[in-house]
Amino acid sequence: MRKELRTSGRWAAAAIALVLVTACEDTVAPTPPAAPTNLQVTQLTLTSVRASWSAVTGATGYVLERADANNPGVFRQVGGTLTETTFDDTGLTEGLTYSYRVKAVAAALESGYSAVVSIATGVQAATISGNITANRTLTADTVYTLSGYVKVANGATLTIEPGTKLVGDTAVPGSSLWILRGAKIIAVGTAAKPIVFTSARAPGQRAPGDWGGLVIIGNGIINRSATTILTEGPATVSENYAGGTDNNDSSGELKYVRIEFAGYDVSNGAGQELNGLSSYAVGGGTRYEYVEVLGGLDDSFEFWGGAVQGRYLVSYESGDDHFDWTEGFVGKLQYLVGFQTRRLTPRAGAGAVSSDPRMIEADGCEPGLAGCTVEASTPYSNPTVANFTLVSVGQLDGWPSDGNGIVLRRGSAGWLQNGIVARVKGNAIDLRDAWTDSLRLRDSLAVRNVVLAENGQNYAADDGLKFGSSSHSTAATAAELFVPNGLNPASLDWTPAGAAAGGAATLPAARAAGFFGGTMDNTPFVGAASLNGPKWWQGWTLYAIN
Repeated sequence: MRKELRTSGRWAAAAIALVLVTACEDTVAPTPPAAPTNLQVTQLTLTSVRASWSAVTGATGYVLERADANNPGVFRQVGGTLTETTFDDTGLTEGLTYSYRVKAVAAALESGYSAVVSIATGVQAATISGNITANRTLTADTVYTLSGYVKVANGATLTIEPGTKLVGDTAVPGSSLWILRGAKIIAVGTAAKPIVFTSARAPGQRAPGDWGGLVIIGNGIINRSATTILTEGPATVSENYAGGTDNNDSSGELKYVRIEFAGYDVSNGAGQELNGLSSYAVGGGTRYEYVEVLGGLDDSFEFWGGAVQGRYLVSYESGDDHFDWTEGFVGKLQYLVGFQTRRLTPRAGAGAVSSDPRMIEADGCEPGLAGCTVEASTPYSNPTVANFTLVSVGQLDGWPSDGNGIVLRRGSAGWLQNGIVARVKGNAIDLRDAWTDSLRLRDSLAVRNVVLAENGQNYAADDGLKFGSSSHSTAATAAELFVPNGLNPASLDWTPAGAAAGGAATLPAARAAGFFGGTMDNTPFVGAASLNGPKWWQGWTLYAIN
C-alpha cells in the first residue's frame, strides 16, 4: 500500500514538473529581427539623397534616422515607419554632411542599428573621357570634366539635366564633346538653370581656346559630292560627314545652353578649327533654342549643310564669325544676337583669332575642297534668317579692315530679313562674287528690311543698288536703336527703340513655314527683341571676357 502511494507520488511530481516546463516554454520572449545591412546613401540632387538597405527576414518595417553636421550625435527619425527598403530624403541643405542609420521593426520588437553612413551634399566631380556607347544621363549634382575628345557613339543618347556644368580639361588640348552621326544629345535646361559648357579655369583666368567646344554630326544633306568629307579636327579625330540623305534627321535638342571660352586651332593656322558649336549635316529635326556662345576662339555658330532650326541664339565676343554657314545649309533661324566690342586674346598655344571676322559669313561651297564646284554644288546654301541684331566694334584700332557685317559669297542663296547691322568697321552688306549675285538676280538671295547704323560703309561697291538701298533704313548711331544703355556690356538690353521699333516686313509664306512645328514669327519690329515682349536673353546668358 505504501509502495503504491509512493509510486503515485512520483507520477504526480513528474506531472507537475511537466506542467512547469511547458509553462516556461510558452513564455520564452520572441527574438528581435536582425539589424539591417548594406546601408547605402547616394545623392540625387544638390539637396536630396536616396537611402537603401538590404531587407531583413521577418521585419514588418524600418526606422530611418538622420543626423547632420551641425548636430552629429543627434539622430532623428525621417519618413515615418517605412515598409520599403529605400527612401528619398529631400529638402536637405547643399554643402552639409548628413549621417544615416536604420533599424528593423517586427511588431513590437526592434533590431539594433545598422552601421552609420555619411554623405556630403552639394556638387560632386567626375571626369568623362573616351567614347560614350550607351545611353547616359548627366546630373546637376556633379561637375563633369571633358578630358580629350569625348564622343557619343551611334545609337547612344546623352541626356544632360538642367543646371549641369561641364568643363573642358585645359590640360588636354582640344578637349571637346562630339555627338556622332546616329547619336543624340538632349540638353534641355531652364532660364533659371541653364546647362553650361565652360573652361575649367576660374573666372578671370579663362580665355578663348581653353577647350574644344561642342561638335554635332547628323544625317543631313550637304552639297559636296566626295564620299569622304572630314570634319575639321586632327586627322586621328576627324569624322566623315559625307553622304547624308535626311534633312529631317534629329540629333537631339539644345535649350538654355551656354558654351563658353571654346574653340581650338588644330591645324597650326591652316584653317582647321574647332568652334563653339559646330553643326555638320545636322538635320531639321534638331532644335537649338536659347543657346549662347561666349568668348570662343573661332566661330560661335557654324553650319556645314543640313537644315537645323534655331531661335534665340546669342553670340558674345567671337574670335571669328558669329554665324557662319556653308555646304548647302538650308536651316531656319530667328532671333539672333551678335555682339562684339574687342579683339580677343586667346589662350597661349590654342591658335590665333581671325584676320577676317564677320558677323554673318554665308558660303555656298568653298572652291578647292573635295567635291565642291561653286556653280554645280547643289543644293545651294539657302537658309531663312529673320530678326537679327548684329553690333560690332566700330572703328576699333587693330580690328581687321575686312571685319564686315553680312558677307555673301561662293554661291550662297538665302533670305535675310528684319535685322540690324551696326558699328561694323568695314561693309555692313558685302556681296563678293558674280555667281552669288546671279542667285540674287534669280530671287534666290535677298537681304531685306535691315536698319544700318554707324558702319564704315553700309554697302560694298555697288551692293547698295543690288539690294535696293531704299528697302533699308539708317540711323545716326547704334545706341539710338535700343533702349537707353542698351549697349552697355554690364547690362545688355536689346529692346528696340527709334527706327528699330517698327517697320518690319512680312516674311514670304514659304520661307516662314515649317519652323519649330509652326511658322516663323512676323514681327512688328526689326532686330532680335520685341518692344514690349519678354527680354528673352535675361537670366540665362552671361557676358564676360575672361
